[in-house]
Amino acid sequence: MSTLAAFVGGWGHAEPLLPTARLARSLGHRVTFAGQHAVVPRLAALGFETVVVGPDTLHSDRQPLVPVDREFERMVVREHFVAEFGALRAGALRAQVERDRPDVVVCDEMDVGAVIAAELTGVPCVTVSVTAAGRLVSPAVVGAAWDGLRGDHGLVPDPSCHGLAGTMRLTPAPRSFCDPEVDAPFSSHAVRPPILDDVDRWADASMPAATATDRSIVYATLGTVFNVESGNLLDRLVQALAQLDADAVMTVGPHIDPDELRPAAGRLVQVEQFVPQHEVLGRCDAVVCHGGSGTLIAALSLGVPVVVLPMGADQPDNADRCEELGVGIVLDALTAEPSAISAAVRAVRTEPSYRQVAAELAREAADQPPVDELEELRALLGGT
Repeated sequence: MSTLAAFVGGWGHAEPLLPTARLARSLGHRVTFAGQHAVVPRLAALGFETVVVGPDTLHSDRQPLVPVDREFERMVVREHFVAEFGALRAGALRAQVERDRPDVVVCDEMDVGAVIAAELTGVPCVTVSVTAAGRLVSPAVVGAAWDGLRGDHGLVPDPSCHGLAGTMRLTPAPRSFCDPEVDAPFSSHAVRPPILDDVDRWADASMPAATATDRSIVYATLGTVFNVESGNLLDRLVQALAQLDADAVMTVGPHIDPDELRPAAGRLVQVEQFVPQHEVLGRCDAVVCHGGSGTLIAALSLGVPVVVLPMGADQPDNADRCEELGVGIVLDALTAEPSAISAAVRAVRTEPSYRQVAAELAREAADQPPVDELEELRALLGGT
């Protein structure tokens, strides 16, 4: 048996596929990841087979920070991810499926080309949500482009976007975080976010060290894509953390030298390129981030309130949901000064309402079934 795991985009599109990929591997599948050149080595290091299927969308050069433009982000999803990348990947992945004959295709929800390739070849397809608020892939945004892509491949019209879910959709986020105003044309299985089990496993494996450093910390990150599109925001972030008089960890990604920021960090702020989130989030009492679904959902699933500085993609929509639910404070990434950022962090750390609402989301996330207990998914993968 075999599984093709396909993702379009960066690590935030690949990582949510890992629980299903690991389940498939435990059931005897050979799992092959298909994605862009910059990401597949990280998956190969986890023991998966990989194949490069573009487009390559990531870059490492620093770029200025620009104002949030929600309509532009919707255009990017509609015209690039669905129409352009969808067409490119539908052809490439169809050829991959016909060559390797996988039993199941697993893909992130933005990889609509993988959904098309699976439908054309009659292979079951499991899609995994990677945009927590759910607005960017609504029929209002992508319906016409999705229908056009299907028509180009001789498939029946689907203006309601029911087929975007594939055979089944998994949502590894607290059920109530998704915007209730989004008119989803399909049902989704809300599953337990993997960060919960990752934190538990790490704590069990490192109990002496964990108990020796039981102080609460503040964690800050701008992810693995927007970190290089953030202008001087990292400089303002590290200055804000230094004003807190609290232990803090900030990660800057592989393309930024931490030594650029360490002089402003002070003795309590640790600046690194990368720290596994399961090693820090379990000890956090606040997270400062850009609002990317990966970091945001990981924090909220552990009951940690947030300060969000959205820049693009699904981040503004996720930030809206944080405000609407009362789990954090949203600031303007373009204009927020270090004093405003540090004040927001103090507020979410000390005002009980933020932590109370985050704790409700964490309880919801913990009550959702883990991927490997989902009977419908196990049946698709040939398990019992």
